[in-house]
Amino acid sequence: MKWRTTLLRQIMLLSFAAATAWAQNPLSAIGGFEGSLPAFWTMGSQPPGAALSWATDSVRSLGHSLKIVKPGATTDSVAWISGNMADIWSPTFPKNTDLLVGAYVRTQGVNVSPASDDQRWWVSYTFYDSAGTMLVETKLPIDQSVATSTGWVADTNQVGETILLKDAWKLIVKFVAGKNATGTVWADDFVFYGRGTWGGQDWNTGLLVPTGWYYWLPPIGGNDGLLGNGFENTKVTTEAAHSGTHSLKFDLPATRQDHDGFVSTIRMPFSGIGPNIGPGDSVNISVWIKASNLKPDSATANPGSWTVGITPLFFKDMGNNAGYNTVGPGIDYTWAFPPALTSFDWTRYTQGVRIPSDVGATGMEVRLHIYNRMVGTLYFDDLTVTKVSGTQGVAERGTLPKEFAMMQNYPNPFNPTTTIQYTVPNQANIRLVVYNMLGQEVRTLVASHHAPGNYSVVWDGRDNHGLNVGTGVYIYRMTGGTAALVRKMLLLK
Repeated sequence: MKWRTTLLRQIMLLSFAAATAWAQNPLSAIGGFEGSLPAFWTMGSQPPGAALSWATDSVRSLGHSLKIVKPGATTDSVAWISGNMADIWSPTFPKNTDLLVGAYVRTQGVNVSPASDDQRWWVSYTFYDSAGTMLVETKLPIDQSVATSTGWVADTNQVGETILLKDAWKLIVKFVAGKNATGTVWADDFVFYGRGTWGGQDWNTGLLVPTGWYYWLPPIGGNDGLLGNGFENTKVTTEAAHSGTHSLKFDLPATRQDHDGFVSTIRMPFSGIGPNIGPGDSVNISVWIKASNLKPDSATANPGSWTVGITPLFFKDMGNNAGYNTVGPGIDYTWAFPPALTSFDWTRYTQGVRIPSDVGATGMEVRLHIYNRMVGTLYFDDLTVTKVSGTQGVAERGTLPKEFAMMQNYPNPFNPTTTIQYTVPNQANIRLVVYNMLGQEVRTLVASHHAPGNYSVVWDGRDNHGLNVGTGVYIYRMTGGTAALVRKMLLLK
């Protein structure tokens, strides 16, 4: 049938698009949560007279749903189509497992009593083997016995209806309106798990985050229709933003159970992280955070778990069917907020990390982590990973600096670049600024919150406007915590 041919062509195109998404969405492009499409999903056919949206007007969880509006008949079917869901954890979906699949749907003004596929709405799960041959297609008709549903309704398969006879290497999920179907339908919290045994893992079924991200939320990941421990309040929102219009919001109540969760970038080749970044390099990982409703007594009682932070992870292999093949260290870096604060405005938190050079890493991901005792409302925005020169980042355990210090730049004299190393013994907001001999500010090199560690920054001989400065003596000054340190350097051209 025409709709099957059209959808097959769309699936092939979308699978290619998903495989190259990192190239089109490098970290600098996705770090602000401004994406207009949900991760692992893309718009299929959208003929004139139909509209698809990543909607916020009706949701079951996590702030977004998939929406199709179709006032009348169209020239073709309309569809949301996922990428290959065999990603992140497991390279395949195991055979001989009774799979529960489906979605929660809500209808408004749909056509009733459809007589053909062209008049129907449905959700489908289609599995393929390693050669790309279809194994099983489970097509779930959305209820059209009434025009408008009473709230959200579970649309799932029967026991024994979806069992794989071979391991599946690809799963494509579709949310479709036939060309003669009419009305408005929302789909949210897509359901996938094994009845009795583990059936594999699908992704972003709660439609939380935009392209380039994924999440793991309690109690068991958040992708199996179960959310709790306060993480059900997580969403991408326009309530606050450091730049643009969106940020990632966690709203964790004081009554929640202990559990940590994260929202992470997808793993990306180093070429997708930033220019000339690779094994052996030092990078600064920074994110802006805003907070309210904090509980200082919790910070005092639980200094190690009343916190947030980042977890950078490194991988040998990228893309679908790679499995969870981390290499090198997987360290949780945490940031302790000042214990007396109940709120603070946008503040930049930075962690230095060295990419391992001896484990075959080809790419990385960065998790924004909320740990198990953290309570309050937190917004994250503008995640960046920036290459720096020289030794920097948190030192090996047992070698953290004991005092604030700022070393003489090297080389000195220089033309046009020089490196400044400095140390931070405890949590502090650090500013490092270059001035001319008249005391006028030339360039702000550092202005962010630092964890304890050894850092370096490179000055390229330009001012805050990007213009080259002239030959002369310059002063650089570092302030933060108990530090107020000043040195001179000479630029010769």
